[in-house]
Amino acid sequence: MISPNASERRAEALERRLARVRADEKKSAIETVMARRDRNEGNGAPPELSITAEISAIGELLYGDRWTTGLALDLGVNPREVRRWKSGADQPEERDLRVARSIARRRAKAILHLVGPGD
Repeated sequence: MISPNASERRAEALERRLARVRADEKKSAIETVMARRDRNEGNGAPPELSITAEISAIGELLYGDRWTTGLALDLGVNPREVRRWKSGADQPEERDLRVARSIARRRAKAILHLVGPGD
């Protein structure tokens, strides 16, 4: 049996790291946010996500699995543009994130008003 040389070991290690990243990318935005919360990462502030990841999480939480069109309509952008953000072909603007956050806060307030505070 021939032992792998250093370059082969590095290539294998790189492939393992890439596989982990690919697996993480397949997680939904909600799973990513909730996993960070469950691991008690951070200081209680909102999680630090990329603009695209945050908009994806907001869209998914507000509109479910098929969130791109609903969020696009509320943001006043073409649904194709949101799909481009999702695929990484383009980046949302700060304005889009501010509007998405505003929509999420309004919806959260309405839900809390309806169901009341927790136990």
